[in-house]
Amino acid sequence: MKTLNQMDNLDRAYLLANLFPDEIKNLTDFIKKEADFYQDNKEQILKDWTAKHITAELWYNLIDFFERRYKKNGTRLYKNKKTFRDQLFDGYDALFSINALVNFTAQPQCSKKLKYAIYLLFGDNLLVTIDLKSQG
Repeated sequence: MKTLNQMDNLDRAYLLANLFPDEIKNLTDFIKKEADFYQDNKEQILKDWTAKHITAELWYNLIDFFERRYKKNGTRLYKNKKTFRDQLFDGYDALFSINALVNFTAQPQCSKKLKYAIYLLFGDNLLVTIDLKSQG
């Protein structure tokens, strides 16, 4: 087995899926929910974009990529650990999925063990944060 420092995002996602196989559907559904949120609020988000390390255009390209993968793969995303890994955590496209996983840790349905596993594997920093409630 590779050490944590030797793992890439594909390795980390596969390990997470193997450690928490019963959570893959919840994680996939949450990533989809995040994509829907960004699409439903696109106009406001683009207007108020403040992320410094990534452009809104790139972020929405990552969301579009996720949505194509979600539509193409359907239930295989959470029924097959390798599909989960390969379709959602490969290359730069993993940025949106990882951001959603870190966001998932703040949800009541996320157990402490899963939260800490996500933090260990992917960190606890969000690349993009959006809070429409606090914006006037």
